[in-house]
Amino acid sequence: MRTRILVPLALPLALLGCDTLSGAAGGAGHWPYPSLGHKTPLLIGHRGASGALPEHTLPAYQRALNDGADCIEPDLVFSKDGVLMVRHDTYLSTTTNIASKPEFASRKRTSPDPEFRDREDWWVADFTLAELKTLRAVQPFKNRSLQFDGLYQIPTFDEALELAKSRVTVASKPVCVYPEAKSPAYHALIGHTDMAEKILATLEKHGLAAKGSPVFIQSFEPDFVKKIDAMTELPVVMLVSDKAELDAAMAIPGAPFWQGLGPSIAMLRDESGKSAGVIEAEHAKGIEVHPWTFRDDQPIGGKPIETSIREILALGVDGFFTDFPITGYKVRGDVVHGAE
Repeated sequence: MRTRILVPLALPLALLGCDTLSGAAGGAGHWPYPSLGHKTPLLIGHRGASGALPEHTLPAYQRALNDGADCIEPDLVFSKDGVLMVRHDTYLSTTTNIASKPEFASRKRTSPDPEFRDREDWWVADFTLAELKTLRAVQPFKNRSLQFDGLYQIPTFDEALELAKSRVTVASKPVCVYPEAKSPAYHALIGHTDMAEKILATLEKHGLAAKGSPVFIQSFEPDFVKKIDAMTELPVVMLVSDKAELDAAMAIPGAPFWQGLGPSIAMLRDESGKSAGVIEAEHAKGIEVHPWTFRDDQPIGGKPIETSIREILALGVDGFFTDFPITGYKVRGDVVHGAE
């Protein structure tokens, strides 16, 4: 028997005419800004509608789609028994109720993950799928609503893909899936050397591995991006936090080996607020640019978040990540309808 998922709704209001997308979802439209082909940018629900609900839960993905997102974004880590689980972090304390589980108290420890070597926590890779399914998700941003804490399970990648296949966007398009391989080098260090193979096999299982499928695969690790790019015809995205990371990736033989760049928003403008040239340089190579992450409760430079989104869209980005898809949907719709 399937458990019915109750999702708090915040349906888009009057913008259902916005039906053209970039990349895998395709379509050129009334987009006035210099994206590739003047395609309307993808709206990517960052960890689902994570501003409203605990991140990386099936209800958060449902809410993101209800709020106008084109893509859901499952971050992927391995369980102890080799199942791809959907979590942003390799640890569990901030996004689940594991600290309240006495049966797991003794499992708290430090980890060989180089990024968190001195951190004591509970690590996803120490727990089986069955154990992880006993946990419930919580909101890691304590300034956001906590009323849904403890209600939702941690999903598997399979479950996220099943949800995506069962839905369409508010514009009746296929749901785009934008998985991120989290810390593949760390997972290889602890014995999970097949993250790329596992991701592609899971996509294949759900009929989403062929060229043209509405999927982008992303990672911050250039070696992984290069590896998986050679294994698939799906577009891959190089995530970078700053210019130094982009320069390091570009120094690898064969670069660019990505079809999309996922830069931090801060990389896109210089001190005067003008374009820093990142978008133009990628576009010259035919590479899409999908910056991260807009958050309604973390305004940029003291401006209303709607203003900041509009400014970045005007630079010509091809997609954008937001914790609050309904806000991104409204701003993008305003641009589309203003250009008609």
